Amino acid sequence: MRTRRLAVSLAPILALALISVTTPDRLVAADEPTPNVVVIVVDDARVDDMSSLPGIASSIGDAGARFTNAYSPFPLCCPARATMLTGQYAHNHGVLDNVPPLGGFQAFDDDETLATWLAPGYTTGFIGKYLNGYGPPYRPPGWDHWMVPAGGMYDYRGTGWSIDGVRRTYAGYRTDTMGTLASDFIGTHTDDAQPFFLVTSIVAPHAGTPVESDDPNVVHHTSTFPTPNVSNTYRNQLGKVANTDPSFNEADVSDKPLRPAPLAAWEVDAIKEVNGQRREALLSAQDVTRTIIDALRTQGELADTYVVFVSDNGYMLGDHRIRGGKVFPYEVAASVPLLIRGPGIPAGSVVDQTVGLHDLAPTVLAMTEHTGANGDFVLDGVDILPMIGNPSLRVGRTVVLEAGPESSTSSTYRFHGVVVQLGNDRWKYVERSTGKKELYNLSDDSAELTNLAGRAAFAQVQGQLRTLMLQHRWCDGAACR
Repeated sequence: MRTRRLAVSLAPILALALISVTTPDRLVAADEPTPNVVVIVVDDARVDDMSSLPGIASSIGDAGARFTNAYSPFPLCCPARATMLTGQYAHNHGVLDNVPPLGGFQAFDDDETLATWLAPGYTTGFIGKYLNGYGPPYRPPGWDHWMVPAGGMYDYRGTGWSIDGVRRTYAGYRTDTMGTLASDFIGTHTDDAQPFFLVTSIVAPHAGTPVESDDPNVVHHTSTFPTPNVSNTYRNQLGKVANTDPSFNEADVSDKPLRPAPLAAWEVDAIKEVNGQRREALLSAQDVTRTIIDALRTQGELADTYVVFVSDNGYMLGDHRIRGGKVFPYEVAASVPLLIRGPGIPAGSVVDQTVGLHDLAPTVLAMTEHTGANGDFVLDGVDILPMIGNPSLRVGRTVVLEAGPESSTSSTYRFHGVVVQLGNDRWKYVERSTGKKELYNLSDDSAELTNLAGRAAFAQVQGQLRTLMLQHRWCDGAACR
């Protein structure tokens, strides 16, 4: 039987932990099972996409905790995924784009990640999308089992896979295959002498192939509105879905650094189709989540497993008139769904403190009772589980938003920003490479319709936030927490 290791560093607070009924209690008897950890990552999902995924909300969020203010500090696939694996902001791990020379798989140093830190005490497994530009047969250090597509990363119908270095073929929709692989992994390793850590990284709802006849880019002869491929099971189940965010096709963008023209009627219709297809693709991700939960329950492991559901970033869908994309500091691009269930987490918990993807790695380390990363590797994030049931913990913490240079010939970041709670209000402050500034009171204006930067009445709070931004934009380790 696997047994849980007690972290020596936590012993002095045993008495406090034993009397607390609202904070996850990971100090349990030595004969209780060491927890497994399963992380489910989706690609480009917005927070409002969750309204179409009640199965995920009920099986993870309602059964555990929902983090309402979670951010992707660098809202772009490759930098965000490097942040999840390392617990570092992009300005520290150095992956600043999806492609070389600033980013991509080639820019990532994978010698120090969650996989290497959890080995050899955990059986580690990875399924699906790794980093942009990656291709098999290379297997990054620390992963015992490596199951990745062989072929186009965004080919939803691709049948080729590399399974621990062996070429395999799985017919059907690729997202469905990931559910099968995850279920098989859980079933195979339940009786191992050690627990498991599994990342299941799903491409949905990122745009991909094959192209379908009703895709707006086909219908309207454009490349502005790419879509995912939808499985036969869910094709046209939701139809066209309107973007109901108040910032959609914003009436007045004169206070914004970017001032696109209003959306034309055909563009509004195209975005409805994009939104519908994105959510239909996510229904298959919901099936994978259910498959994983069912496999854990069948194997008797669900009660002893932390399950995390998260997106790498959000996505613009006509918000503030921006037709698409994600490297923006706005809520719909930078905010991400984050749900966690597991041992000691009270069902239905809601956590309002500001957290980020850089907190995922230190949280997994805490779940698995590892004291930290290897050697001198510095983590920028914190364990967010103690925030559950403790609304005052780290309530005034600063989280960085950033986007690296546009090209390798520049060292100027596209933007730097911060999100922080000041008093009773949550604020966002951003400075663009152009010198343009944005200030939003997110408590009063979550859709970021009114830019308060430069207004005399808000000069003091703008000054406070700018100071925090300057203090944190290049922070590392304890200075970030």
